[in-house]
Amino acid sequence: MDSMPYKPGKKRYVLAGLFIFFLLSGMASLPPLMGGPAPDFKLETVEGENVRLSDLKGNFVVLNFWATWCGPCTKEMPELQKAHQSLKDHSIKIIGVNLAESRSEIDEFARSQNLNFPLLLDHYGDVAQDYEVRHLPVTYFITPDGMVEGKFFGGGLTRETIEKKIAHLQRASATRDKGLLSMREEALP
Repeated sequence: MDSMPYKPGKKRYVLAGLFIFFLLSGMASLPPLMGGPAPDFKLETVEGENVRLSDLKGNFVVLNFWATWCGPCTKEMPELQKAHQSLKDHSIKIIGVNLAESRSEIDEFARSQNLNFPLLLDHYGDVAQDYEVRHLPVTYFITPDGMVEGKFFGGGLTRETIEKKIAHLQRASATRDKGLLSMREEALP
């Protein structure tokens, strides 16, 4: 009997490794579905203020995941700033979520680019995991009722693209609200 001796610890390590792989690859979490609720979060801004997504209900939210080391991300930042400037008075919030970089790196980058929209710190990538961010940059469009209604990834996002998407979502929201209102009126005696 020249069989290999049983090593009880080896199987445990393999299972633990598989669990970690699936957890880190996002397969252990549910993705935000288009048309489904946006996962809520609470993150700190570069300035130290807390922002909770659910506190922004009633506004359209453009949620951009980015990093300073990501070339396409840094090219989108001036466009996000332009969109912020043109849309900030219209119940539309532009939010940047930085992945795992230091406050000082983000602050230095923001100052060099004259960015003044909120930049949030996702130190451990928890929010990115909830949104199944696999590549940067990626931007989600969230409606005032907290639903994910659009996703743009791979770079190339422009102010015009953002404005067109928001206008489309506003028209769709107005049409949906109008339909709900007429349904309510029909239900009245």
